[in-house]
Amino acid sequence: MSPHLVVTPVFFACFVAAFSLPPAIVAADVPPLPVTSAPAVVTSVSAAAALWPDLVDDTTAVLVEGVVTGTMPNGAFRLHDGELGIYITRTVAGQALKPGDRVRIRGVLRKGGFSPWILPHDVVVLGRGEFPEAPSASYPLLASGVADNQWLEVEGVVRAAEMLDARDFVMLDLAMMGGNLRVFVNNDGTARFDHLIDAAVRLRGVAAVNVNKHGHMVEPTFRVPSFAEINTLQPAELDVFSRPVVAIHGLMKTAQQSRHPHRILTRGVVTRRFSATQMFVRDGGLGLKIETAKPTTFGPGDVIEAAGYPVMIEGLESLQYSICRKVREEPTPMPVSTTLAQLLEGTHNADLVRLRARLVDWVVAGQNVTLVFQSGDYLVKGLLARDATSGDLKLPEKNSLVDVTGICVIGELEDVWFYQPRSFLLLLADLADVDVVEAPSWWTARRLWWALAITGLVLIVVFGWVWALRRQIERKRGVIEQQARHAAALEERSRIARELHDTLEQGLTGLSLQMKAIETDLDQTPDRVRSRLHSARQMLRQSRALARNAIRELRTELVQGRHEGLVHGLKRVANSWNHSGALTVNVQLNGKIRALPLQVEHQLLGIGTEAMTNAVKHGRADTVNVELSFQRRDVALRVKDNGVGFDPAQQLEKSSGCFGLIGMRERAREIGAVIHFNSSPQQGTEVIVTVPTADKSNTGHPEAAPEFATPAPIAPLNS
Repeated sequence: MSPHLVVTPVFFACFVAAFSLPPAIVAADVPPLPVTSAPAVVTSVSAAAALWPDLVDDTTAVLVEGVVTGTMPNGAFRLHDGELGIYITRTVAGQALKPGDRVRIRGVLRKGGFSPWILPHDVVVLGRGEFPEAPSASYPLLASGVADNQWLEVEGVVRAAEMLDARDFVMLDLAMMGGNLRVFVNNDGTARFDHLIDAAVRLRGVAAVNVNKHGHMVEPTFRVPSFAEINTLQPAELDVFSRPVVAIHGLMKTAQQSRHPHRILTRGVVTRRFSATQMFVRDGGLGLKIETAKPTTFGPGDVIEAAGYPVMIEGLESLQYSICRKVREEPTPMPVSTTLAQLLEGTHNADLVRLRARLVDWVVAGQNVTLVFQSGDYLVKGLLARDATSGDLKLPEKNSLVDVTGICVIGELEDVWFYQPRSFLLLLADLADVDVVEAPSWWTARRLWWALAITGLVLIVVFGWVWALRRQIERKRGVIEQQARHAAALEERSRIARELHDTLEQGLTGLSLQMKAIETDLDQTPDRVRSRLHSARQMLRQSRALARNAIRELRTELVQGRHEGLVHGLKRVANSWNHSGALTVNVQLNGKIRALPLQVEHQLLGIGTEAMTNAVKHGRADTVNVELSFQRRDVALRVKDNGVGFDPAQQLEKSSGCFGLIGMRERAREIGAVIHFNSSPQQGTEVIVTVPTADKSNTGHPEAAPEFATPAPIAPLNS
């Protein structure tokens, strides 16, 4: 609810001249408002209204006195200075004010979005005052918005009274000549208001308006400071059913003849009940919508008397805030069989009718079902409210010929000088109101042509798709074959590089060491040269045999590859180094020795061989300890030397040059192993490889394996 008002200087002048408002009565002990000499200070509401059209900022000072005519829980209130009223925006001090307090407001004037209002800087309570005289106001005056915030007096009949959820106000529905007005009465929790229903009353209060987001007025309202400002002119009748019964066709005529429109009593038989507070009745061939003040249990066939307030809303006559009682029971009323032309005449508005039409479509949205019927060249809408407990609806098939039964409600009127319905809708109670007369024929000429067209289109699309798919498959197959050949070539090159490196590196390293030793022995101990040459020839012979085997396996797949066991291979390599005299290799076996997959043994042997070769070639070690541990879930190989060591982080980041480290990492990935390099300068090097053996799938070719990880713990090496 907006506090902004439509007030202009012309209105204020006319309003004061028309009603001759006297100045407000001020208590004798209240000092008068001081007169300021500053022209910028506004000291009256009329002066504020005069400045409002040209107001551009919030710098105009205001100093006014007046009586509080209405309060809000948030601290906003309305003030009347004896001539006119204005809205004061919310403030903490305003929450303690009561209607009738005389206050002095110091603040600034604001233009607002709809009318001027005051932003208070301080509020001084001067004592109690008296409300000004209240001129009488009509509903058209309130609906115009020009009387907003003014202290007025209105008359009417209270149609309903309801306490709002916040319990700060009681809302009254006041029927006036020209319209119905919502009235909000400040509630202290002790006042009784049920006796006001259907009583003619005179109220004094403040006019207000509700506006939308655009600042346009939606409806007028009226705010009464307390129930003391409500004067009963004519009390409500104790027995509303003692009044004479008025037929449905005379309800609106009777209501228009009374200045104070009290309840009118009518009678009819219930044709449809759509909720606990809404139903339709019929009397003399005419229908009427009944809206009750409290829930009822009447059903079709019950003859009831209803006392309420007749209104006409968009051509539909309704009896609002009704009190009903059951008179007797009759057979369930039958619908009136009618035609589209008769319904468009408007003679069956609010009555139960039956129409033969074709069900064109239906839409289910939540608990509401909208059905579209076709009768002649017109489309008729039907509304069905689903019961939340009814489950799934079994609606008739579309294009069915049906007899639809429902309450006819005029939905739109022609824009002519006389009453002429343009459209209507049917309110249905349940699916029983849609009776299928003729099921739709599924196979029609139109559907046949559609089927042929769709079939031809599908065939064209399928042939085109197959042709495009075959071309795409051919292109992708060529790309895949090329990628596969390239990947196989790269993999084979890497494997050959590893095999040649592992085959030749050990022998060449041993020969290099032997040649260096022979060179030294020629000068110092010539008798040992023969032994050195024998070892060198043996190393060369062994390297040559390994190279020939590797080349033979690469050239043909028919030659059965020779397999050397992991334990035997480690011992052979260790013995070779031990006999060379350049290195002492200790081999230790832990756990129960078991056979491993050929690929695992081959790759572990290659890693161990490369680790020992690197210890001699790069680490300049003289002792290497090799430990092979067979555990329950994995096999761990540890090679530790006493060489000069290296920085693993720097060496592993190099893309070339470290072929031994690259080969060991590739071999570990081949068998899904975790390899860990533990080394630092002058601290030796330790290579640990852990291969899980519980899951046989790990012996294949995984896509990736971690290079650094904490290995499974194994027993320490014996130095």
